[in-house]
Amino acid sequence: MAEEFSFDKKLGPSPDRAPFVWSALPVSLLVKYRDEILQNLPPTELDKFNMEQELLLQYHCVRELQNEVISDETIPPNQRAQVANSVASVLNKIAELQTEVYTSERFKNIENLLVRTLSKLPEDLAAEFLDQYELLINKD
Repeated sequence: MAEEFSFDKKLGPSPDRAPFVWSALPVSLLVKYRDEILQNLPPTELDKFNMEQELLLQYHCVRELQNEVISDETIPPNQRAQVANSVASVLNKIAELQTEVYTSERFKNIENLLVRTLSKLPEDLAAEFLDQYELLINKD
């Protein structure tokens, strides 16, 4: 049985494929490996993706690259300029994200205030407003 899990000697080692035959593994081991692989892969769903964190990490990496490249006279000036442009581009995206987050949070606060205020109005007025509000939102 241990032979089933050995390296595929016909194919030889390669960084492009696993060093064993996946179909020879039992399902329980495939599931175990799948779980380990998924834990080490980056997020594949937007709700688990932290755009702010990723942009900041990208900014730090590009900024570090800029620090290495900017004073290196062996690197052509146009490539150094490209690195500087990359830093500026990441900073621009971060600024856009901050604006979007601010706007989103502001609208949430306004909606919360609106709900609290509507709860103090007569039910028919509040219902009429909410109907009109829903139509307005669904228009887009």
